[in-house]
Amino acid sequence: MDWEIEYAMQSLYIPKMFYDHDRLEQLLERLSDGVTLSGDELGELERVAVESVFEDTKYTWQYQSRKRDGEFRSGCDIYILRDPLLTRYDRLCRAYEARKGIPRAENPFSSRLDAAVWNVMRLSDFSFDYRWIDSTKDRKGPKLVLILYEEFESYYDIPDSLFVILDFCAENIPELEAALAEAVIQLPIWDRLGKEAT
Repeated sequence: MDWEIEYAMQSLYIPKMFYDHDRLEQLLERLSDGVTLSGDELGELERVAVESVFEDTKYTWQYQSRKRDGEFRSGCDIYILRDPLLTRYDRLCRAYEARKGIPRAENPFSSRLDAAVWNVMRLSDFSFDYRWIDSTKDRKGPKLVLILYEEFESYYDIPDSLFVILDFCAENIPELEAALAEAVIQLPIWDRLGKEAT
């Protein structure tokens, strides 16, 4: 009986999360008609929610994967997630680096996004992996790749984490734009003999 209450609460929490982000319509459009509070339909709701947070989501099933230690493990769900808000933040980061003449590793805005992604991707279920890839490593732009192994069960954790990433971008873009507007490349000052002044 406890599981019925848990299913009901999760079935209500997910739409509320989308409602809070003005995205409930998008979620409902992707769901089958007549979704109830059953366990089976909660599974559908959770999976649709994962696919509905970022604007561009690609899903694939991989039958078998090689773990980092070289062993094989059972199949997994793979989500490739991209969003215009994330792309905008990433482009501003690249522009900031170009204007300041610094590498990505010295960009505090890139480091803050990396930390935000790392913090929210610590889910309660450990049967997953993820890759955060920015535009310096993918010409198509930044993306988050989720790898959810067959035994993964905490799909309800993911939409909230994805919304946190988008919220981070939305909240920090104004500061990044302001920093970009102020950024100038620091050129060395030369004296009249052609030597760098100290």
